[in-house]
Parts: sequence; structure tokens; C-alpha cells
Amino acid sequence: MTLMPAPIVLRDDDPRLPGLLAEGWTVVAESWGARLRVTPQALRHCFGVLAAAREQGWVVRELGPDDVAAIVDLDSRCLPDYPVTPQNGHDVPDEAALRADLAASTAWAWGALGADGTLVGVTVLRVAGALVDTDFTAVDAGARRRGLASAVKAAAVLGLAGRGHTMFGSGGAADNLAARRANEAVGYTVTERWLSLRPLAREGERP
Repeated sequence: MTLMPAPIVLRDDDPRLPGLLAEGWTVVAESWGARLRVTPQALRHCFGVLAAAREQGWVVRELGPDDVAAIVDLDSRCLPDYPVTPQNGHDVPDEAALRADLAASTAWAWGALGADGTLVGVTVLRVAGALVDTDFTAVDAGARRRGLASAVKAAAVLGLAGRGHTMFGSGGAADNLAARRANEAVGYTVTERWLSLRPLAREGERP
């Protein structure tokens, strides 16, 4: 018995897609990409998203090297909730590497903290070509559905726009509707969709 070929990943506007679907290839996973361009209107919107979280009593601020242990701890707790698909996966960052990246400003992080100072939400970003891309965003299970993912993302846009960055990117698995809504609440617009396709199994093949 042989293994089936690995899935291939194509944008939904790839000219090869209709032919593959006609041949019996099946879409087994989807993901999306989104962009936010800095404009005065976008910044005003981000200010509103951030203010709403602060009015609830959350402290939202930029995080630095001294916060890395808390970032890694939070992300470790959230790891089981990350979708795993041929396009999407996540590894908890190495503590020493993330600390060095934050110190060198090759990565940035913003977090949401409760009244007791516990980190309950975080987003980490890095430069990717012409844009600043979201590396990961995580919110503690007990603090979800309160707008914190949107708040830390909005704070990151505001902070990095002030340093001259004008284009931001994000994305995620189609199954993670909460992540998409959090991005859209900040002002990100979905610009692309990606499909993982697998051929029909042939006799003697197994997934």
C-alpha cells in the first residue's frame, strides 16, 4: 500500500483549479489572507476598537523582552485551539529567540492584561516583505468574546503606524471564524483565499 500524494495549495483564482476539480481533486481545507492599509479613517477606527477594550478595564500595551515568559505561557495554553490544516499550523515560539527578536525590533508584540497584571491576550508581528504580518494572536480561553484579539491588533496597528509602517497583513484557517471576525473588526479586508486540494485515492493508496 502506498501513500496518497500530499495536498497541494492553490489560490482560489489559480487557473489550474477548475481542471483539478474536474479531475476529482477535493478541497480539504481553506484559508484566507487579509490586508489593512493605514489611512486616517483606519487609524480612527483602530482608536475606537482600542478605547472600547480600555473602557472595560483591560490594560493594552506594547510588550517587550521582559514579557516573553508570559507570552510563551499564554500561547502554550492556547496551542490546542489553533486549527491544524495543510496550510495552517502553529508552534509556540522559543522563549530565547522571541526575547532576542523583540529586543532587536525584528518582531513586536502587544498584549492585553487584566487588573491583576495577568497577560490574557497577545499579538506578535513581523516584517514580511512590504508589510507587517501577524505571526500569531492568542487570547486566554477565559477572556474570549470580549474584543481583546481585536484590541491588541488595533493597538499594534496604531503603534507601528506611528513608526512609519503603512500596510499590515493577517490570515488564518477558514474554520477559525473568530479570528477572521477579529481582524475584520479592526479593519482588515480579506483579499485572498487559499485551497488545499487532495486527489481521489487510487486503489492501494491510503491517506
